[in-house]
Amino acid sequence: MIKAEISLSDLSFEPTIKQGALFMGASWIRPHTHPLLETVCVRAPEQWFVVVRERKASRDAIHAEAGKLVVEQTDEARFHSLYQESLLWPLDYVMIEVAQAGHRLRVRAGVLGAVPVYARVLDDRVTLTWDSAEFADRPAAIDMEVASHQLALHTLYAARQLYTGVVLLTERASLHVEPGRARFRYPESMAPTTPSPEDGEDALPRFADALQNVLNLRPWLGAASVELSGGMDSATVATALVQWHEHIDSKGILLDGDVRGPQVHRRRLIAERLGLSDRTVDIADYPPNLDLSPSQRPYGFCHDFYLDACAALWDSASVKGRHVMFTGIGGDELFPAYQSEVSESAMAGPAWAKDARSFAEGLLTPRALNAARSRTLFDAPESPVPATSLLAQACRAPDLLAHGQWPVNPLSDPRLTAFCHRLPRSSREGREVMRRYLENHLGADVFPKGYIKETFANVLPPLIARHAKTLAAQLRECALADLGLVDRTAVFKLLETIEQTQEHPATSAFASFLWLERCARQAACG
Repeated sequence: MIKAEISLSDLSFEPTIKQGALFMGASWIRPHTHPLLETVCVRAPEQWFVVVRERKASRDAIHAEAGKLVVEQTDEARFHSLYQESLLWPLDYVMIEVAQAGHRLRVRAGVLGAVPVYARVLDDRVTLTWDSAEFADRPAAIDMEVASHQLALHTLYAARQLYTGVVLLTERASLHVEPGRARFRYPESMAPTTPSPEDGEDALPRFADALQNVLNLRPWLGAASVELSGGMDSATVATALVQWHEHIDSKGILLDGDVRGPQVHRRRLIAERLGLSDRTVDIADYPPNLDLSPSQRPYGFCHDFYLDACAALWDSASVKGRHVMFTGIGGDELFPAYQSEVSESAMAGPAWAKDARSFAEGLLTPRALNAARSRTLFDAPESPVPATSLLAQACRAPDLLAHGQWPVNPLSDPRLTAFCHRLPRSSREGREVMRRYLENHLGADVFPKGYIKETFANVLPPLIARHAKTLAAQLRECALADLGLVDRTAVFKLLETIEQTQEHPATSAFASFLWLERCARQAACG
């Protein structure tokens, strides 16, 4: 939610406002402008800070006009009071602190991680942005260890990123920069949660209250959109929204194949019973782009092959003057099974995931495979928001902002997450409390027990199979092979397997490779 180019030597200048940005000499800090955001700059002798944060529904802080930059010159006591208030802000924020005398700055990230910030420090010059694709402005070195783990389909949430020298400010992390030195500081790890014992109390009213409290933290802008896939997570968010608000648009991507009929049927029932104004696009009209030719649009570090279809929906929301997009991100992590509750086979995960990792490791050179099988020593600590939710948010946030949308992910909120993680097993297993919540509001026929969840699993396999010859021709030159990370022959063999079988596990491995290959080519060209 912030972009900046800061030379440490310019920190001796007083910050001034020009066209909605802060300028210090030739350096600048530009907050993202959105009705759900406010920017506050607080100055005291020899120090100042600027914070971009989500607006609260009600508060006693500085009354910044939505989307505007407010500057307050104050004494040291009030400075520290407002500073502490910003550190404890309950919604998402990014804060830059400046000590002018020593030309020092610190960048802090809030706890939600809805729109993560990336940073690069070169020769006492700091670049900050919410869009990692902007680091494609010059040739970059690939971090071999990070790339090896990503190629092996390992989930990585860490400061280290694919391009050497670029760091992600993980939630609650801070970056300290002073002349000749920069250091990154992770937060303390979150204490592990334990489930509550069965106490006979009905969890449903408490779940409904916890969800509604999260939704009511932000001011209502009069209208909003909600992503509606046809699954339980997005349906839960939509159901909670209509309890208090009207004029809700729902947006969704319709899939092909066997899942289409049930998905269309569930979406129709949900939209009718909640009174949503529904809009869909067909995935066939916006197929994922597999082309490895140079792109006019640079690629970021997180991959999502379905953003073209999503962008069509987000644009339709912007055209109607709706600039807040509620999502169901986080629902998959809301009801964990603890170690004492599952068998060893269940803990190992689904069979297809194991097969996908086997296909992925089959691509790697011995050097890369050795790196991928080593334990990572750089992962961020356990956080109040599950790492998989944070990564899902990072994949989509830059494109959402570029299309005028601010993402709100209620099911990823740490308050709701902590509540649900502590529920007794009977309320968590099978998402029982969520299922009952939906049953109360939508009826028992929308999400019967054992319903088949729609996924994108069957989109890429036939698409890659159809374009196999084109991909094979483009992969005669393979940047990842030139870097010594993948075996070129293994890449062609995997592509041939997908062409012949259209297997989901093989496709998962190839899709990850394909995105990293794009990033590697981009890094080489700059």
